[in-house]
Amino acid sequence: MENAPSAQNDRAEIRELEPYCYGQFTEGKASPEFGRSHVHWLTGTASTVMVGCVEGILGMRPDFYGLRIAPAIPKEWDTFEIEKDFRGKHLHIVVENPEHAESGCKEMYVNGERMEGNYIPESKLTAQTEIKYVM
Repeated sequence: MENAPSAQNDRAEIRELEPYCYGQFTEGKASPEFGRSHVHWLTGTASTVMVGCVEGILGMRPDFYGLRIAPAIPKEWDTFEIEKDFRGKHLHIVVENPEHAESGCKEMYVNGERMEGNYIPESKLTAQTEIKYVM
């Protein structure tokens, strides 16, 4: 990913910030310090990227009444797992992709109970919730 902090490691001397951080801004070509980044611990970028990964790629999409699971992943992924605390409940989510789909829900189970579709009402969540999602 070209905009990931680690993709900038070959420019560390120019950027002047930690290789794992996003800067709030980077000086442009008109600046005598072109490429230097600033204010690396005061940006919302890291949390925005995290939300994009968790909600967009891994597909954990909360709303007022519960949680929708809708991953959008590379078809090469066979499986992945997520451990997440959500509204005081601990979720262990296992996503299986036996047909190498990029999205879609074939079946989903919450604590062994088969659900219709990919939505989990908050009332179905327990202190330790096991979710199995098959694409």
